[in-house]
Amino acid sequence: MAFNTSGDFGIVHPMILVLTGLKHTGKSTIGAQLARKLNARFTDTDALITERCGKTPRELFDEGGSALMAGEEYRACEWLASECAKDPHTGWVIATGGALAENQKAFDCLKKIGTIVYIDTPFEILFDRVQKSAERDGRWPKFLQNGDPREIFRDIFVKRSEIYARMADITLLAGRKPPQAIIRELLDRASS
Repeated sequence: MAFNTSGDFGIVHPMILVLTGLKHTGKSTIGAQLARKLNARFTDTDALITERCGKTPRELFDEGGSALMAGEEYRACEWLASECAKDPHTGWVIATGGALAENQKAFDCLKKIGTIVYIDTPFEILFDRVQKSAERDGRWPKFLQNGDPREIFRDIFVKRSEIYARMADITLLAGRKPPQAIIRELLDRASS
């Protein structure tokens, strides 16, 4: 099993895997299954934000834009880093929100404690999933409402993909692979 040293907390952590990527890459599904396989704790930062402040990330964004959401995301990641430090003998799998790439402070919190895994998924697959989610919800997410949603999402995709690729310790090309195939590949890469 891989180990990381936390510079801030000065301890060695067992495997802490931080799953990153854009909206709808499957981070939460993969993360929950991976945590069960590793007998590790699983945390989804979007769920943690909701638990801590009583509002979903979408509600926060709708209420106060990206600044409000980024502040809550940072506080959740800071708290999570502290929790990992308190329990240095437990492995963790952390699924992050799709906008983490644009929240450097929150990203840095998690990079200090874990191995950053970028789940790289092609634009067409992600946009199809975003579109289906919008149809179920009856509206596009607010950040895609001021113009052509496809073009707005393409700009976001290009910008965030570059950041995730640069920050990642491990990049997995997901495509339409099932979660179990991605998990096998990740475990092979993390243990080598």
